Amino acid sequence: IGFVSGVLGIAVTVLLDIPANMIIEQVAGVADLAAVPVGAGVALVLISVVLSLVAGVAPSRMAAKKDPVTALRTE
Repeated sequence: IGFVSGVLGIAVTVLLDIPANMIIEQVAGVADLAAVPVGAGVALVLISVVLSLVAGVAPSRMAAKKDPVTALRTE
């Protein structure tokens, strides 16, 4: 889930860079100002994967420590 969401976020950003660059070029005369470097894109996808992993592991560790009968009674 983290990998797919990270790649989707980068893809949306790259697609939005196209009209942003067109507007910037028309207004300021500067071409290709908005861009996502490859290294930054890879780093952002890795951050997304790590955050998703942490968000899944932390609650599962707490749930694994609980007694199943007590957990079911309180739900």
